[in-house]
Amino acid sequence: MQQRFLDTLRCPFCQRGFQYTPSSLQPLAGSDFGVLSCGVHEYPVVDGIAIIRDGRIDAQDHCSDYVEVEGPSVGELLAIVKSSDPLDALVRLLAFPPSVPLGLEKRRRLRTPFTRGPVGNALMNSRRKQVREWLEAPLEQQTAQQWMELFYLKSRYAMREMYPYFFLRFGQPRYLASLGLASAIPAAERPLLDLACGLGHIMHYLSVRENPIYSIGVDRNFFQLWIGRRFVAPDSSSYVCADALKPLPFKDDAFSVSMCTDAFHLLSDQKACLDELKRCAVDDTVVIDRIGNGLLEPRDTEFERSPAGYAELIGDTPYRMVSEKDLLSRYLEGRGPALATFQAPAAFNDDKWLSLVISKSSKLFVDHGAFKQPPHGEGPLGLNPVYRVEPKGAQVRLMFEFPSTWYAFENWGMLEYHAYGLRLERLQFDALVRGSAADKASTSEFVRRFVLLGLPERYAKRPAI
Repeated sequence: MQQRFLDTLRCPFCQRGFQYTPSSLQPLAGSDFGVLSCGVHEYPVVDGIAIIRDGRIDAQDHCSDYVEVEGPSVGELLAIVKSSDPLDALVRLLAFPPSVPLGLEKRRRLRTPFTRGPVGNALMNSRRKQVREWLEAPLEQQTAQQWMELFYLKSRYAMREMYPYFFLRFGQPRYLASLGLASAIPAAERPLLDLACGLGHIMHYLSVRENPIYSIGVDRNFFQLWIGRRFVAPDSSSYVCADALKPLPFKDDAFSVSMCTDAFHLLSDQKACLDELKRCAVDDTVVIDRIGNGLLEPRDTEFERSPAGYAELIGDTPYRMVSEKDLLSRYLEGRGPALATFQAPAAFNDDKWLSLVISKSSKLFVDHGAFKQPPHGEGPLGLNPVYRVEPKGAQVRLMFEFPSTWYAFENWGMLEYHAYGLRLERLQFDALVRGSAADKASTSEFVRRFVLLGLPERYAKRPAI
């Protein structure tokens, strides 16, 4: 475990620092299993992810506290990582009950034989065996897509709309707006905190951009953190499984910036969370990205506030409010966010999605100019997985296609900047899959049209043609 990661941590209950004791056996290449101890409390580390929580480590709904899959307790995980088979802790956290066959998922009486008793136990044991076999196989030959399909499409109770929401995130309007905001954050000696980081999409960008930032991602859903740690943002990043509504397990001023993207408006106690984000960052510097305006429908949650309500939450700390519409517009023009001029909250009453930049320092409060290169094109390039691939004789056809009605409703703006369709020679298609085109100019054009995106190297499976 990296010392710079340990240096940020403290026990959320007694505020003491941690000592790390690795497990006697490290079952995976590049793994880190062990125990964090403050002298009073102990927490398990499972494949490099510190679990600093109490109670069960459940898989929870993304917009509420609803428990989709009950998980093992912290005490159980501690016992396992101290045992002769620490890998079982990871299996227990990643092996969700499999989907009910024959389309009986929503038919309570008919599905019961598949969820309980001998058949239910056999199916669960089969899923645990499958997960262990995948973990024991070379992870460098696997993809994030493979594991997302398992969690979101092939598991009981999973929200299937979460699969395209996460897998196809790199080209979404909300992601581009977030990239524009993240591009304004300068590199610093202290790391960046990404609260409710999900699968680590923003952390990926921060790790591959020209001036990379070491980031620490926090989320309550372990399986999302694990995909981020192994596939999405494995480098220059660390991960903690913790609850955003409880004291965060970090020292005062541990970070240069605390960030929360597309999640803050879902939280029931936003004041306590914001106080913690400020406490953890130098100059109370907090970036809260994509929060819903409660004056406008549809609402993601009852906890959305009006623009004035968010301003009241901030208190006396200087801030800038900006709309997602403006962030996206400037991004597509090749520019970062305009943060020099303060605008009153009432100016945003007709904007559904808002972002906040809060700080006692004025360093971020400038109009950020032209990108050296588009943030969505930084790092290794890959074929945008939103395109449906069809073989057409000696050619390959790429067709932009929304995966669902809900995805189209949420992301209709993609039609404004994505290429609708392309016909490519096979050699040209193979080059795009490898992340390049015939020459630098052609590559830049495919990036401009969002056919090529900056993607993690083991993100999507090669399209079958």
